[in-house]
Amino acid sequence: MNSGVRPVDRLMSIYNGAMALFWAALLPGMFPLHVWPLALIAAHAGAACIPLLIRRLPERPALVTRLFREGYPLLWLPALWVELDPAIFFAHTTSFDAAIMALDLMVFGTHLDGTWMPAMPQVWFSELMHFAYWAYLPLIFVPPIVMAIRKRGDVYRDITFRLMTAYVVCYAIYLLFPTIGPHVYGVRYAGGPLTEGFFYGLVKSAHETGDVVGAAFPSSHVVGAVTIAWIGWRWFSPLVASLMSVEAFGVVLSTVYTQNHYAVDSIAGVVTALMIQAWIVPVAARALDSRSKSRVANQPWSAIPPLAPVRRPGGG
Repeated sequence: MNSGVRPVDRLMSIYNGAMALFWAALLPGMFPLHVWPLALIAAHAGAACIPLLIRRLPERPALVTRLFREGYPLLWLPALWVELDPAIFFAHTTSFDAAIMALDLMVFGTHLDGTWMPAMPQVWFSELMHFAYWAYLPLIFVPPIVMAIRKRGDVYRDITFRLMTAYVVCYAIYLLFPTIGPHVYGVRYAGGPLTEGFFYGLVKSAHETGDVVGAAFPSSHVVGAVTIAWIGWRWFSPLVASLMSVEAFGVVLSTVYTQNHYAVDSIAGVVTALMIQAWIVPVAARALDSRSKSRVANQPWSAIPPLAPVRRPGGG
């Protein structure tokens, strides 16, 4: 049987267990009770047991099983994001926007989310900013896919753990201290030619289909983008890392220009991401990894035992 449980597996187990308890605590206030919260509790409780299932995998599982085993944390991200919306709705009756708006005004002297776009309504600049905001999605998912294709197994796992740690921290903040953001409390740009732009339309459509009310501070877009830039300088060439950093900087700016976040949300996203990658990830990795042996990240994936340690002749 397999004992290859990794830090990201334990991280996801802890998060799912916490979410099962979170929904269970909300049940008394959700009458008349529906089936879906019970289903969520069961799903999270089951997902919390994934490390136990991983230990029972064969040493050389089928390709489909192995692909799912490696990729399930990132595959879960969209579902975990969508779940935040009802979770925040049922857990909170107020938000922390007043405090965040006061902080934003104190730091910047104005609310840049309400003044920047009207001050620079040029279509070309608006499209550049909305493209940077939209390009966040490929920025997040392409690097791990590239490393999986190149069979750089431990690099892929490092990327996955760093991303999931960043998002788990963000989601925990949203569940405890929700902030709605400029969508409700800000001054929105009334209209004009820029609202007919291609990337403006893409961003608008994305928000209409997958926006979460209460997930503004810190900006998870910025946290994810800065995390990928950090990963870029860790594992990719200087040219690629530079491009990742430019796009991350574009995300930092575009979250404010597109009126999706207060400026302080963006700054908090940068600070949060740097703290996570420099401090929380190393500490969490040591705490969640039961194996003391070091890994050689430059080995090809095929050369790394994916789910079990090497058995040497004469070993115990």
